[in-house]
Amino acid sequence: MNSWQQIQAEQEAMRSYTALLEQARLCQQLYERAGMTLPDRIQRLLGVMPINGDARATTISAHIPALGYTPPPGEKATDWISIAIRDAQATAALLAVLRSTGKPVRAGDVTTKVASLLPNVNYGTVANAGTRLSEDGIIERMDDGWKLLKPEEAGVIHDGRLWGLPTIFGKQEIAAHRREAILHILKHFPTGLQTVQLVEQLQSCSWVHAPVNKDLLKADMQILLEDRKVRRVGNTRKFALAQGEKVE
Repeated sequence: MNSWQQIQAEQEAMRSYTALLEQARLCQQLYERAGMTLPDRIQRLLGVMPINGDARATTISAHIPALGYTPPPGEKATDWISIAIRDAQATAALLAVLRSTGKPVRAGDVTTKVASLLPNVNYGTVANAGTRLSEDGIIERMDDGWKLLKPEEAGVIHDGRLWGLPTIFGKQEIAAHRREAILHILKHFPTGLQTVQLVEQLQSCSWVHAPVNKDLLKADMQILLEDRKVRRVGNTRKFALAQGEKVE
């Protein structure tokens, strides 16, 4: 075999290998759509299962860009994160309302504004939040209204989202940030990811400012399943975006 024949043989071999991989990926999609477990040999070919038969999830390396929301204009938003305002707690919404005015606001007006942002919140919850914030020296309750004393403790509302440093958000709000990141990551993996793979992806994203571990992810995925934002992929351990779910 001369050098030209060798090159042709190598090219033909590579075309054959590429065609085999494409057929294997099609096979994977058909099995997942049918809710069937992909045969071990196909899993090994695609790198889903190591050759030694160890069923642990394969590490997947990918660069996932940050969520594409635009931060508030005129703010030094370096290292800020954001959540949908509907996921905010009454305390964070109250502080953001006071920050947006820059002057004392009557208690009734504060409560009305917070209720407009969070329709499910009750007036007692807002009043209790005001009491705690006053005792902590973050706001001052005066005769002419409530005044924000520590703007650095408050977020900024912009385009239906609450923005701020991770430190201003509570535990539940940080969890909402993590779940939003999960959906964003799954958008980049149409065939789905296992929980351990999601943990790896979240830990590799510098824009995710939330604690990440397998137990937290299990709770997150249960919430997302109940909200019908994700679905299980057939009989596998993978999760994928629910049909029709739109993610930023």
